[in-house]
Amino acid sequence: MNFNFFQLLADSTPLPNWITASFPIIQIILVAIIAICAIGLIVLVFLQESNSNGLGSLGGAENSFYSQNKGNSREGRMKKWTYILAGIIFVLTILYFISFTIYHG
Repeated sequence: MNFNFFQLLADSTPLPNWITASFPIIQIILVAIIAICAIGLIVLVFLQESNSNGLGSLGGAENSFYSQNKGNSREGRMKKWTYILAGIIFVLTILYFISFTIYHG
């Protein structure tokens, strides 16, 4: 059985005209924001240094001041913004495809 919640929603209650007319505009805005976040994410990834310490390092805990306060450094902020931008792209992409499914049925 092919159950499509959005199609069921569209069949049971028709959407007002102002909502259906605004979906293409909303989709363009979502794509623009996704593109800006993607460019920012690419720049952030290129600016970050790699996490590898070489082949000779097996890892382990470091107890230095730098390792304990890594989140407050430039690298820590860049890593945090990388996660934030990736999350924004993820959520906006889902919203885009939901709006696409509702609009195009």
